[in-house]
Amino acid sequence: MHESTTADQPLTRRQILLGGAAAGAALGSGLLGTGSASAAGTAAGAQASVDLTQASSPFPHVWERVVSGDWAKQVLRRDYQDQLFECHDELGFVSLRFHGILNTSMSTYFPTVNGRPRTAALSGDDYSFFNADQVYDALVDHGMHPYVELSSMPAALQSAPPPFSALLYDFNQMEPKDFALWGKVIRDFVRHLVDRYGIREVRTWPFEVWNEPNLFSFYNGDQQSYFTLYRYAAEAIKGVDASLQVGGPATSAGQLSFGTPRSPGVQYYREFMQWANSTGVPVDFGSAHGYETDKGAGPKGPASFFAQNRADTPAGLPLYISETSVSANLGDPVHDQSGAAASFLRTITETVGVVDALAYWAFSDIYEELGQGDKPFHGGFGLQTIHGIKKPAYRLLQILHRVGERRVPLTLTGAPDTVGGLAVTSGGSGGVDVLLYNRSLATGDGSPQVPSQPVTLSVTLRGLPAGARARVQLIDEDHTNPRREWVELGSPEYPTRRQLRDIERASELDDSHLQLRFDRHTGDATFTLTLAAEGVAAVHIA
Repeated sequence: MHESTTADQPLTRRQILLGGAAAGAALGSGLLGTGSASAAGTAAGAQASVDLTQASSPFPHVWERVVSGDWAKQVLRRDYQDQLFECHDELGFVSLRFHGILNTSMSTYFPTVNGRPRTAALSGDDYSFFNADQVYDALVDHGMHPYVELSSMPAALQSAPPPFSALLYDFNQMEPKDFALWGKVIRDFVRHLVDRYGIREVRTWPFEVWNEPNLFSFYNGDQQSYFTLYRYAAEAIKGVDASLQVGGPATSAGQLSFGTPRSPGVQYYREFMQWANSTGVPVDFGSAHGYETDKGAGPKGPASFFAQNRADTPAGLPLYISETSVSANLGDPVHDQSGAAASFLRTITETVGVVDALAYWAFSDIYEELGQGDKPFHGGFGLQTIHGIKKPAYRLLQILHRVGERRVPLTLTGAPDTVGGLAVTSGGSGGVDVLLYNRSLATGDGSPQVPSQPVTLSVTLRGLPAGARARVQLIDEDHTNPRREWVELGSPEYPTRRQLRDIERASELDDSHLQLRFDRHTGDATFTLTLAAEGVAAVHIA
């Protein structure tokens, strides 16, 4: 069943961040809630070919370099850590990015309490790094690295009280009252991290200055103010050790409809790089965000933004996409459906060789930007539900973690534009993984997406060893669909443990035999499958 978000529902995270009621009109447009599409029939005659005799190209697992997840204090929760470390162990995530390590409630910098100087009994200086240490200790102790987003503004540094708070927790979007003092706070914080964890470890941590400064909800200063904020932070970090990584601007591809006028994300990113180049301010990597629902996205989603970011990134600098997903809207049903998996596979396919990191937002529905959801399936951003049930996108990443790192040519003929994929060799085993998706086309202008429909594909492979066998795993409405099991159980708001076990079983990947037909004359092998609407098919041949 196709589900959509309707205009009478509350504004979601990105609509609040992008500008209140003006964005509410987009809710009724059909752009959001792009779940599994139904179709009147099945398209036939589509073909794909994979040639293992051709030269391969690198296929780095850029989506494993970093994953994102809400804000700093959440890392102290046991259930958050349990889900994160399961992702690390099963999906291969190396680093974690989150908001708010400098939030007032983290006590990282608080020279005063209720307007009065702190007593010496609390601390001998203006800092308390205890909470930050607990957060980073948890990651490092499990073999992960922090991806440090330097945000938000401690209240003691703010230029004025914030006019509003876009998030439930205390993300303070105000610029500093004293940029030099901001730089000192960053220097002292980073020096503490080096003293605690050692320079060899901290060199692996990207330091990203702020989050989405082109959105008024996240930074109230103008672009020049952000440039100054960045310069003081970057120089402070390099002052601790020149080998440390610093970058930005972590722009949102979305645009504002209220407040101080801002550049669209791609333009803001370009102007940041031009400014850094002209001034010599250190930049070790560029960072940006983009979602399929962002205004201006191409038919195949946010990859069009990332291609523009790459073109504007100086040669030799990495490009880190530190937030991306199928939808920027909390509460969009597609987050819980197979369309999220199909969308992310499309983004990976379209960005091979373009980006150096591709961070899924977010790994868990344990997430409280707009309040903690309580239903197992509420359209949360996570790869897992609040109870740790694996969603379709999680299962996709489980499949991707096992594939190799060399891509071979895959050519499609006669397939609709909703269909795409890639083929990856399986290392020394001589096998190959063929990954196919069928995902609605984005419009980027608020109009309804072009829906996908089932497609029958005939796939021919050249260069397979004789006797190879094929197995297929499917992610679609009828496979790996825990949400449907939850609905069939009556959509309980607080499921019993037995119900949770039933829902978890429905999330498992099925592994079934797929017939290969070998041509006696050419040696080519062929298989046929039907790729469901909003679906993924993963075929392993060895």
